Amino acid sequence: MSGIVSGLPEKLESQRLLIRRYSEGDGIALFAFLERNNNREFLFPNVEEVAIIKTIEEAETKVQKHAAEWDSRKRFVLGIWDKKTNIYIGEIWIEPKIWGVPSFELGWFLGQGYLGKGFATEAAQRSLEFLFHDLGAHKVIVITRDTNHPSIKLAERLGFKKEGHLREARIEHGTRYGLVYYGLLKTEFTSS
Repeated sequence: MSGIVSGLPEKLESQRLLIRRYSEGDGIALFAFLERNNNREFLFPNVEEVAIIKTIEEAETKVQKHAAEWDSRKRFVLGIWDKKTNIYIGEIWIEPKIWGVPSFELGWFLGQGYLGKGFATEAAQRSLEFLFHDLGAHKVIVITRDTNHPSIKLAERLGFKKEGHLREARIEHGTRYGLVYYGLLKTEFTSS
């Protein structure tokens, strides 16, 4: 881990997106995101820890927690903003799995109004560049519910290889679901 303690970019840019580390005051943008387009209900099945946020104060606490995780290198969580409108549209998170490999898990969510427009692909692609070039990843994994078809399609579109499927591995709110594991090696990654 010592090689990445300093000098990491805290914001990433792509053609249409600003993807950056959370900072003080971003809870307002996160809360506004949850309040529009029925995003809270939309996210609940896959990102319950965000969907349950009920106040601006809770949202601010959440983003401050992510800022502290960034500082400690425990997790790298970035908000996604549409550069054209400066509106918060989702989140990317990167979790170190094994620093010695190094391997990381990549995850994401977007609001309903931004699906099917290439924003998730653009944000994930730029995040992969950060992972392989800035964090020195050897492998990136994606773990998603087997019912989350948009995330499965995105992982495959990005070149991830399916490495496993744990069928009916979890139960939440009385519903069983499985987990699908995808992996992408640095040698397989091509930035566009």
